[in-house]
Amino acid sequence: MFFLGKIPEEVELLLQRFQTLNQKLMSDFDGESVRQTFHHKEQILDLFGKEQLGRIESGLITAVSKGVEVACFEAGDLIGLSRVFGLPYSELKVDEPVEVSLIHRDKFVDYVNGDPLRQHRWSNYLLTNLALYQQVLAHFHVQVQVQTPKGFQTIRAGDVIIHEGDVADTVYQLMSGSADVTVNNVLVGEVLNGEIFGAMAVFTGEKRNATVTARENCQLLAIPKAQFVDLVRAQPETAITLLDNMSRRIMALNEQVSRQQIQTA
Repeated sequence: MFFLGKIPEEVELLLQRFQTLNQKLMSDFDGESVRQTFHHKEQILDLFGKEQLGRIESGLITAVSKGVEVACFEAGDLIGLSRVFGLPYSELKVDEPVEVSLIHRDKFVDYVNGDPLRQHRWSNYLLTNLALYQQVLAHFHVQVQVQTPKGFQTIRAGDVIIHEGDVADTVYQLMSGSADVTVNNVLVGEVLNGEIFGAMAVFTGEKRNATVTARENCQLLAIPKAQFVDLVRAQPETAITLLDNMSRRIMALNEQVSRQQIQTA
């Protein structure tokens, strides 16, 4: 996918990540699909079955918003995801012949849920997609009735991402780098590449119970509370990633407590 018109560097970085995630997500898909060629059409999704999404095999499909062409989807991109999950969707226009593999929604869901790694990639795909459109909306100053997006951030080594005791209004995903977790200046854990963190206080409504500091230069996705809660409700697979992350941290804390008990015995 690419946007029409000049876009800032942070959007380019998100686009690169989005395309990589898309490729990895569908890299071993061998489920049932129907390959079909579509010609000139103002809304190609009208030609799909109600429960069909598409993967572009060749050609370009243009996204149109309020009569303005805003982006193009290309080979490898998935289209129609919002539609098959009952969400609002854009006009997708075809000017020249385009070849699309049609995939039933249930086959796609089974494929994603069939492997923990694919579930993880699907969660990353959704979060990156959300951050991508938030950044684009912010860039073009489109007024939307949502909290100001926080999106893609670059954090330097030593910078504090989360302060213990702060109000929790944002969930983070670490896209690259690593970070230390401390409580009362005592190291209690770490956040690694790909992990979601900061969600517990968001869900419970309590203040942050730990400080997270970048151990090295990091790149983050910062998702406002309201959007993240909506994402979990719409895509329960995101909760699986959260549970995996939390389980690992709990195990690490248990090991640390055991070591301290042995040392003081």
